[in-house]
Amino acid sequence: MGKIQSYLERDSQAKYPESNLLSSQTDQVKDPAPLLSSTAVLNYGLRLHDWYLMPESYSEPLIVDAIERYGITIGDSILDPFSGAGTTVATAVLRGVNGIGLEINPFLCFASRVKLNWDVDLRKFKASFVHVLNEAEPLLRGLSTEQDLFSRSLPHEVRQRARAILSKLDEPNMPRLHKWIAPVVVQKILIIRYLIEATVPNDIRPHFLLALASILRQASNMKLTPHAFGSNTQKKDAPVYDLFAQKIFKIYGDVEYLQSLSCQAGKGHIFHCDARSLDDIRDDMLPASLAVTSPPYLNNLDYTMQTRMELFFLRFVNSMEELRNLRKAMVTCDAKAMYKDVKDSEEVKAVKSIQKIAQDLKQVHEGKNWGWDYAFMTTQYFGGMLKVLKSVKRLLRSHARFMLIVGESAHSGIKIPVPDILAELGERAGYGFEEINVLRRRRSSSHGYELCESEVILRRK
Repeated sequence: MGKIQSYLERDSQAKYPESNLLSSQTDQVKDPAPLLSSTAVLNYGLRLHDWYLMPESYSEPLIVDAIERYGITIGDSILDPFSGAGTTVATAVLRGVNGIGLEINPFLCFASRVKLNWDVDLRKFKASFVHVLNEAEPLLRGLSTEQDLFSRSLPHEVRQRARAILSKLDEPNMPRLHKWIAPVVVQKILIIRYLIEATVPNDIRPHFLLALASILRQASNMKLTPHAFGSNTQKKDAPVYDLFAQKIFKIYGDVEYLQSLSCQAGKGHIFHCDARSLDDIRDDMLPASLAVTSPPYLNNLDYTMQTRMELFFLRFVNSMEELRNLRKAMVTCDAKAMYKDVKDSEEVKAVKSIQKIAQDLKQVHEGKNWGWDYAFMTTQYFGGMLKVLKSVKRLLRSHARFMLIVGESAHSGIKIPVPDILAELGERAGYGFEEINVLRRRRSSSHGYELCESEVILRRK
């Protein structure tokens, strides 16, 4: 009980400020700079938001600013067509505003839905995490990096129990699994997952699984930034028990605080769907008074990589074929993910600005038989985004704004002014164009361009 007791004592000493309203935590941040609010950095440590974080997402202050700028009040709804880890919806709900998220990635849908579930029995929650941690501590302590994975100093009955648990479990069928995560770390994660699934009640089990999913990146060999994904220093082991304990206590403390507030929160719904086709979306919170989103950037990245461990370890996908199907269902932004039966490029055949860029990319790559089609990627991307603009339009009130956080791109020496083109596509979809505001500028070592990340503001007519 030593480690658990230290966490419990720390939790009991936490001082929560008295409050009668669900105000933003942004008050903790003095004058957040736009270049920070357009990244996830300001969400670190915040209640609710950091249950699970993605570097690609923006921070709570950006949504708070949009709510205040456009006069969104209690009873209004905000829509996010690429809701990711749920920053938009969670922020809206904390402010007493309704939030609706649309997301194609099943793990991210799961993560966002867990963030919106605070109606749990705290006594049952505490009893469950004490039980899981008590069970896990001797089992994980005995695991070693040696070939048999078990320390000889571990009591015989504990070794036998650990072996019995692991004999029931299959490692995720994920390519290069042990390049991503060391074998002993995989074993630790699987044991905790087993204990969660075997002992934690159904109604609070998702919180425990999200806590486990949220530590996978820290425990792995992988580094993840908004613009890169790759191997870092190889770790032979990782403090899985401590990482999980810290996260589950954080979630427990946040829920305890949120339940202590006396103001009514907004309602939040997350739909698992493709933002390009929203004909079946029905909700009493619609139409929305504001839409805010950050769609995939045209950056030649496979966005399934960002949550690959989470998807496999929580069994949202069980094979590469299932992962490819998910990749195929996403808006194209990767030159290696070319699916000829996805016809999004047909949508922008008449858009001269896009066709000019595609033609320039074809000329640059003429004669290069390497299998990556940047021209097709570009037309597929903008065709998919035009579909999104058209689909979202029917879910918005008259005169509602649609704010898109996007960045410029450059491929093979050709700059692609994504914000300007999305503004043009917005007008083609029947929106009025209001403005483009630059949030930050960055320079890539692979080309000489300065690339702007901007907010594109459209208005439903």
